[in-house]
Amino acid sequence: MSQDQVTAPPKLNMSSTIPTMDLRVFVPSEQLTGNSSAERQISRHNGNYRGDCSLSINTGANVQEQNNTNLWITGLPGTITIQELLAAITRTGRVRSTVVNAPTGTIMTAAASISFFNRKDAENLYRKIENGRILYRGTFPSIQWNRNKVGEGDAHPLASRVLLIAGDPEIVNEKYLNEFFSKKFVYEIDCIINHGTVDGFNGPISRLEYRFGSWRSQASSARLALTLELKGFLLVEYGPDPCAGQGPGLR
Repeated sequence: MSQDQVTAPPKLNMSSTIPTMDLRVFVPSEQLTGNSSAERQISRHNGNYRGDCSLSINTGANVQEQNNTNLWITGLPGTITIQELLAAITRTGRVRSTVVNAPTGTIMTAAASISFFNRKDAENLYRKIENGRILYRGTFPSIQWNRNKVGEGDAHPLASRVLLIAGDPEIVNEKYLNEFFSKKFVYEIDCIINHGTVDGFNGPISRLEYRFGSWRSQASSARLALTLELKGFLLVEYGPDPCAGQGPGLR
């Protein structure tokens, strides 16, 4: 999108009444609803539901070791954040999911599980950490292949943990979107970048870049919810993952 002018397609009708948070087209995640696995199986066939990205057959025992894209990093600072963890992982590859495990018991360090969209990118990070090329607060972490295996799967080639969102400023702002997302699924934010407001055919257009901690069940769920419930008020697309070294989005 141009930094000076954004051409809003006709389907953006920003003069319409701003929708409430009560829409239920998108089924909230199990983490929020507490549904049992049996209930979840029923929900997967709901006509308004498009699948739970965390339940792919491309996980666990279905994945051969040589196809595993999931890594287990230990020896991390006890208070490390998603943002700090991912900031050091540059020119590696698109991150599929990230989970940080806080210190427990007598262990004072944190650990993290991080998977990629393809094996090659996972191997890139493995070599970088194994060769001492990544440092966190003066300490070298350790790395091994995660026993909870995650395969490459069949995600869209542009799938990313990063979303580029543009539309009505009354909706495309951190306050509205954070509340909207919190009612739909559990998520963690790497960072949110405000790319400013530009003129469109139907009025001002606000532009935000949301960098989630994960694509799986976070950015994917956010994109689905926005598309189903806020169609006509905004446009959303995947943006490049900075961990892949492709540069920032919305420039």
